[in-house]
Amino acid sequence: MIACDEATCRIAGAVTVDSVGNLLRALQPHLAKGVSTLDFGAVEAVDSAALALIFSAMRQASQAGRTLSCTGLPPSFTTLAELYGVADLLPA
Repeated sequence: MIACDEATCRIAGAVTVDSVGNLLRALQPHLAKGVSTLDFGAVEAVDSAALALIFSAMRQASQAGRTLSCTGLPPSFTTLAELYGVADLLPA
């Protein structure tokens, strides 16, 4: 589930291979309108698809000349990013 205001999208529930397609489709129009922060504070489960979601969102923001920040990343997400060697690429 995604709930957005002008600047922030709050993502809740699972961000996994089963949900990431729908989450990304729901997120894209908000990114196009200028959302600058993704809040993962209410995320309960992640898998490597969560990395794809963040990198896709980062790419869309970058193409529009904006930056994207992420807050509330669960420890399991950070572990995944470290395992894949992409932790340094994540937005703060």
